[in-house]
Amino acid sequence: MAKKNAAWTVMVYLAGDNNLSTECMFALTEMKQANIGKHVNVIAQFDPSDPHLPTHRYVIQKRGKNKGFRHDIIDQACYFDDGEIKFGKESACAQTLAADRKRERDLRLATWSEAYLTGSPQREPLNIYDTDSGSPVTLYNFISFCLQEYPADHYIVVLSGHAAGTERDYLMKDESSACSLTFNEMKRVFERVRKDLGRPLDIVGMDTCLMSMAEICYELRGSAEIVVGCESFSPASGWPYREVLERLADDFVNPRLQPEESVVEAAAKAIVKEYVNYYSNYWIAGLSVTQSALNVCKVEKLHEVINELAGRMEKQLIAEANATPPNGGGRRFQDALLLAHWEAQSYNGEQFVDLFDFCDCLQTRLGEGAIAEQCQVVKDFLESEFVLASCYSGAIYQYSYGVSLYFPWSYVALSYWNLDFVKEAQGSGWGSFLKTYTLLTRRAPRGMDAKSKLAQALNDRIANSLSSEPVDDEHKSLYRMGIDRMGIDRTNTGAARNYIHSMRNPPNVFFPDECIRKRKSALLTQEMLRLR
Repeated sequence: MAKKNAAWTVMVYLAGDNNLSTECMFALTEMKQANIGKHVNVIAQFDPSDPHLPTHRYVIQKRGKNKGFRHDIIDQACYFDDGEIKFGKESACAQTLAADRKRERDLRLATWSEAYLTGSPQREPLNIYDTDSGSPVTLYNFISFCLQEYPADHYIVVLSGHAAGTERDYLMKDESSACSLTFNEMKRVFERVRKDLGRPLDIVGMDTCLMSMAEICYELRGSAEIVVGCESFSPASGWPYREVLERLADDFVNPRLQPEESVVEAAAKAIVKEYVNYYSNYWIAGLSVTQSALNVCKVEKLHEVINELAGRMEKQLIAEANATPPNGGGRRFQDALLLAHWEAQSYNGEQFVDLFDFCDCLQTRLGEGAIAEQCQVVKDFLESEFVLASCYSGAIYQYSYGVSLYFPWSYVALSYWNLDFVKEAQGSGWGSFLKTYTLLTRRAPRGMDAKSKLAQALNDRIANSLSSEPVDDEHKSLYRMGIDRMGIDRTNTGAARNYIHSMRNPPNVFFPDECIRKRKSALLTQEMLRLR
């Protein structure tokens, strides 16, 4: 018999084989306590950090809210004869792909003795329980299983673990395997899920840090309708699952909406508000949070308006550089651009910037002209079409409007060029602007000997950039001089030392966002504590 659809199936992928393992258990506890009824399926997969415990799957409240966790566990991972670590019950789609992978592995093994003069390489010891949460196979198998076994009218996939925006080697980090998802792997997983489902997922939730980025949404185009996540660092405790699931069950199983309203969009907005209200009192402990819902269906248009802005800015930077001597006067636009970048809301060691706030700061300084006009176009598009909801609490991230963009000061990470957001611009757009920006805004060396080979190489590099010619092999080594000294402040290189994570000189008070239900109370508490 065909299974009857639930209203929602929520799939929570808990990548806890790292320092977030206890926080993942807290998330499961919160899910267990929620009053979700029978029309919302909640399935979780948890990879704990204990090397002696298997990765396991839960159907939350499978045998009731008052039963222990062991009653909710439905399967656990183990090593199988086909050479993979997986669960006893996998979807038909996952089994087909596993068979294909086995054939490919057998073919490669057959040629190893010819490739290695000393014989086939020894296999590493295998933990028969431990999945790799950073593997696209593990993620796909979980989602595929949920889609097959728990059909619903609407689907939410939540990725819970480590992430760092466009920073590589961090998404769903697994310490045992020392692996993580690449963005190409993430994209391929969700493309395959869309193929299996026959349509995009309704909501992809990022219970992680720094993932509400234009570039991340672009990777998910066509595979998800809405992304819910934060521009900033996320508290270790993550999403308030009890509140989110109860809101979903109470308001969006049989929703009372206007005919033109989308239940998926309304649910995404509700998740944003529940998250920010949950943390609304934590500003007293110094915590600031953001959360937003982004319309991935409109991300290709966002790509266009950003690239148009980037092209205009790059053209003006080059025009000023050609018209004035190095470090000379008359670079009005470059000065305005640097100050706007300096002032705008930023994240992750000033590697990312809030797109709306940057455009607003730049437009204010320019006043008028083609670039200011395009800034307004970007702002209008974000407000009216792309950002469905954006909320904040606390002082540090109060100039967050929903979506961020990679905007480093001095060095563009090599991994950035692998993103579709850059590749599909075909040498123009935001990536090209970043190359020009980091080159032309760099200060000249003190006491430079104009007759030296080094000075000539520097001048040639600038000339090549201004003429849009590629840098020749002789001078490619000069790119190594652009080492990013702010790297120690980024998430994957020492978050504990990350003092530069907001604006250069952020405000130390805030006026509560309209999303906060107890706005007046938060304001009065600030006045009581600060005005003494």
